[in-house]
Amino acid sequence: MTDEAMRVNRFEPESYPALMEFLPAYLHEDFSEEYGSAARAFAAMVSDANGDQIRNMKEEWQALRQAFSARTLPEMQSGLARLGAAWLPQSEEELRAVDEILKQAEA
Repeated sequence: MTDEAMRVNRFEPESYPALMEFLPAYLHEDFSEEYGSAARAFAAMVSDANGDQIRNMKEEWQALRQAFSARTLPEMQSGLARLGAAWLPQSEEELRAVDEILKQAEA
């Protein structure tokens, strides 16, 4: 089984090292005061990251979205919390905003 297939079949936070590094650093408990939104926190991360970090973040975010595509929003919130994020997205639109930021990020 490939790493990607393992990520999709079961959620293991350690399979997402770039997200585990980024999420607590940018989506901490005061992220909304500091950045205003999760999307802006992701945009700040992209502007601070180098090419390899951006590539890793994009790959892992896509894998995470795929892993949770058939799950509920509360399950996604739990997954993000297990990765160290204080952000609890309230809608699919919030997640799509992050998708778009990462899609446009140049590695």
